[in-house]
Amino acid sequence: SLLALSRGDFQAFQTYTNSAADINSYGAAIAINTKVFDGFEIGVNYTWAKFDFDRTTDPDFEPSFNTPEHKFKLQFGKQELFKNFGFNFNLRWQNEFLWESTFHDAIVDGRTVLDAQVNYTIPKLKSVIKVGAVNFTGQQYFSAPGVGMIGSQYFVSWTINN
Repeated sequence: SLLALSRGDFQAFQTYTNSAADINSYGAAIAINTKVFDGFEIGVNYTWAKFDFDRTTDPDFEPSFNTPEHKFKLQFGKQELFKNFGFNFNLRWQNEFLWESTFHDAIVDGRTVLDAQVNYTIPKLKSVIKVGAVNFTGQQYFSAPGVGMIGSQYFVSWTINN
């Protein structure tokens, strides 16, 4: 077998198993959305996900929880700020976390992302035109090891029969 290994005459494979170790995962989420100050919409949500696993009890087990412990989103906007014009902003944040997989293990950095849009309503055409950006600041990030970087997306949309 050592000769086969030294010549590269083998095929690697991965088996997926459960662990006999004590593993606990738990979490909670809360969201509040309301209108304030003459129709401004504000929303806040928070998600907490926790994973407890003592690696010394099963050092070969790779749990692949792959979820940040803390995620937060703040939304603010108004459908009609003034006649036919509105806007919306979203601020999304998450902390860094360990990504584990058979492909690769790595730390996924924490990130803050800002999304923004303005909209114009055309009542005669029963239409709404929206102009905006996802990841408005352009700070690139990756959501998992081995995937491409996520940048910004700018858009213009026209919704008819609204």
